[in-house]
Amino acid sequence: MKQELLASLGIKVTKQRKVIVAILEKSKEPITAEEIYSCIDVQEGINFSTVYRTLNTLAEKGAVTKTGEPGGKIYFQLKEHHHAHELECLACHKHIMIDECPVESFSRTLNKETGFVVTEHHLQLKGLCAECASHSDKSV
Repeated sequence: MKQELLASLGIKVTKQRKVIVAILEKSKEPITAEEIYSCIDVQEGINFSTVYRTLNTLAEKGAVTKTGEPGGKIYFQLKEHHHAHELECLACHKHIMIDECPVESFSRTLNKETGFVVTEHHLQLKGLCAECASHSDKSV
């Protein structure tokens, strides 16, 4: 799929880009550019700036979602895996994917009431995972 995805987006197919897309395909959850870079064999000859530029190009072309917070980590994910939503632990930063989509019915309601057509969305809920919550008296 790597070559087909790149070609369908009008992106030149290179060895480096195929390696990056292959890593994205294997990841079932959002992944940072740093995590992708750490998966690349040194012998591939791919530097970090190539990883980041490729990810941004894929995001601009609509094949990858790019999420994160200002000043925080930025996560990338192929859109084919995108429709799972996530929980993020504020203590350990673990990401937990949830399969149910509470936004779908809300989108249909919005469409009926306003005519607005939601074409994509991302839902991220933040709090404490069970393990961190059991170690903390704090409420976030």
